[in-house]
Amino acid sequence: MSNPKASLLAASLTCVAALACCSATPARPMGGAPPPLPDGEYTFHHRFAEHPSMPSIDMRVRFGEGRIVVTNTTPGTPFPLGVVAEGQLLWNGKVGKWIIARTPADQEAREVGGCSDGPEVVDLEKRIYWTC
Repeated sequence: MSNPKASLLAASLTCVAALACCSATPARPMGGAPPPLPDGEYTFHHRFAEHPSMPSIDMRVRFGEGRIVVTNTTPGTPFPLGVVAEGQLLWNGKVGKWIIARTPADQEAREVGGCSDGPEVVDLEKRIYWTC
């Protein structure tokens, strides 16, 4: 005869394991959370939203104290030399993207990146700075 307490424990552990498996998507930080990249300087590749496969340039991206600064260091490109974008790095939960916010309202924008009127987007995983 089997032990009912052991059976109940085994069933409970199976449920817990199933729930953990199904909810294994990483939690996304809220607006005040630190970005997933530590403060410092990185190289990001630029991409055009309308032509994502078109070759473009690398840009220097600096993160510090919740802010982001994107700098073009390559002469002879469509971008002026120097800072091309800067603002607060915020997670926009409505669209599920990291944005370069210039106002607090940008965090609630329903349209971001691409050729929208919303804030620009940065892909921190793939290290891409997107523009129109």
